[in-house]
Amino acid sequence: MTSKSNSRTRSASSTSSSAPTAKRQKITVAPFLAAFPRRTLLSSSRWVNKVPHDIWVFQILNPFLDLKALSTLGRCNTFFEEYWQYVLKLNVIRVPEGCPNMNQAMDVAVIFSERNECTMENPVKVEVGEGKYVMVGVNAPGSSTGSLMNVSCNNIAIVGKGKGKTTILGGFRVYNQQNVKFEALTVANENGPHGLLLKGSKTNADILMCIVKQCRYTGTWVEDGATVTATGSEFMENGFYGMCCVGVNTKASLNDCKMHHNGKHGMRAFYGAVVDLHGTKTDIHSNKLHGIAACTRAKVNIHLPSQHNTSHDNVGEDRVQWGGGSIANTNADGTFTHVEEDEEEDEEGEWF
Repeated sequence: MTSKSNSRTRSASSTSSSAPTAKRQKITVAPFLAAFPRRTLLSSSRWVNKVPHDIWVFQILNPFLDLKALSTLGRCNTFFEEYWQYVLKLNVIRVPEGCPNMNQAMDVAVIFSERNECTMENPVKVEVGEGKYVMVGVNAPGSSTGSLMNVSCNNIAIVGKGKGKTTILGGFRVYNQQNVKFEALTVANENGPHGLLLKGSKTNADILMCIVKQCRYTGTWVEDGATVTATGSEFMENGFYGMCCVGVNTKASLNDCKMHHNGKHGMRAFYGAVVDLHGTKTDIHSNKLHGIAACTRAKVNIHLPSQHNTSHDNVGEDRVQWGGGSIANTNADGTFTHVEEDEEEDEEGEWF
């Protein structure tokens, strides 16, 4: 009896050792997108892996991990790398949901632009929610570029929730970056000279449905061959000019824009810059000096008939030119109406 029992025991033991070890069953959850069908285990603990996908994303990842932290977590866990790749492909940075402030959003935008194939049609998109966002740690107030944040990548769109709904307290500096767009937001820079500073022959920027106001000197300053297109935007209540364009090959095309209640001129162009004004909603008024000023070989072309009330009710002249500058209307019959040249003014050569 004892012999048979030992025999059965040995037989069972032999069978058990020769059989392959059962593989551990992986637990998976719903994929983020079809592009990311495989989901790795978060933990060896089954209860952790059974946490639903939406709980992980909306109750754990989004509230406690900003995008800058997420970009480095792939080294710690494969899951976080998968989620980072998913977020990266979306090419959207949300403030404050993904990044708590604009400073961090601009840092992450550089990472996105380096790792994605961004184009004018598919830019890095920084979506800024309603509220006021203060630029922090960006130069000292009162410096030559006080409170200006550098836009350090091409193909980027900074989009708010609308005029007066999203407000940036500070400004942006764009130097030789292409396809930069500002859309549906207000920029106010009391501590710095400009709201938008656009420089360099490679720079081209779009300003769409924005307000640029209450800057120490100029709402938007364009120089060194930069190109800007503004549509449906307002440049108001700035210390000196609503917009100023400086230098040969510097170009501005403004469509249905308003410039009002600025400390000096609504629009100033000098040193060979060219400005084109389009749209029947164009309105330049209530500025404390002149409406439109063109000097030192600059040209302001108004693509509206001379009867259009483009510039009006300014404290000084509505249109003034000197030093070889010119202001001309394009009439319906194709002719031009020029403004007569004024005496040269003593503010020639002001630079900020």
